[in-house]
Amino acid sequence: MYAFTHRCVFSSFSAEEIDRRKQVLKASGIAFDVKMHHSNMQTGAVGQLPEYNTAYDLYVRNEDYERAAALL
Repeated sequence: MYAFTHRCVFSSFSAEEIDRRKQVLKASGIAFDVKMHHSNMQTGAVGQLPEYNTAYDLYVRNEDYERAAALL
């Protein structure tokens, strides 16, 4: 159900970059959610750099997407 109500407005491998974007959304009163995706050795990530082991996706409600995208 979440897939029908929210859209990914920003993705990054950097937790610091996600935090900066979250602060912008907070200051603008836009609700958000962050989803993390981890890779591991079982998924074929052999030799992957550690800084690319976790990806972050920043989601906002569909009705806030245009405004959030313009801010970010």
